[in-house]
Amino acid sequence: MIETEQLESIINNSGIVKEFAPLPYSALGYFYSDGDFHLILINKEIQRDERLYRTILAEEVGHYKTAVGDYTPKRKMIYSERIAIDKKELLALRWATNFLLPTELLLKAIKDRLVGTVDEILDYFYVTQEFFVHKLKFMAKEKIKWQIDEKKYLVLTSLPSLYIYEEI
Repeated sequence: MIETEQLESIINNSGIVKEFAPLPYSALGYFYSDGDFHLILINKEIQRDERLYRTILAEEVGHYKTAVGDYTPKRKMIYSERIAIDKKELLALRWATNFLLPTELLLKAIKDRLVGTVDEILDYFYVTQEFFVHKLKFMAKEKIKWQIDEKKYLVLTSLPSLYIYEEI
């Protein structure tokens, strides 16, 4: 498992200010940057939910790692602006899933039989189910079949269901 402290280290080493704030529940996290000043706000309601906190924090760090400028959604936006913001959200989420759930570590955990169920995967990597499903969707966009060992493959054709296929 990638420890939450690794995310905190990125924040500290990058000079990002992180605060817990009373955000609307629909806004679990928020990232702002003007180029010189970087701010991550985390909804104080999730402060004690470590699993949710670390997935939201990873996504907000993902914004820092993948985007430039302020792309806060506005009330009145034209369609192309909304699409641009959605693309940046997906980039940050992809970064976050790759950071907390590296594909190689996921496949190794399955191969080494450290995990056998989705719940065990969630516990092993200490992420939410929604976050894990996003990871699988990103993986499926790259390939639908991932080799686990010489005969076994993780098949992602029917998400959110997963299959491990074994050649005979």
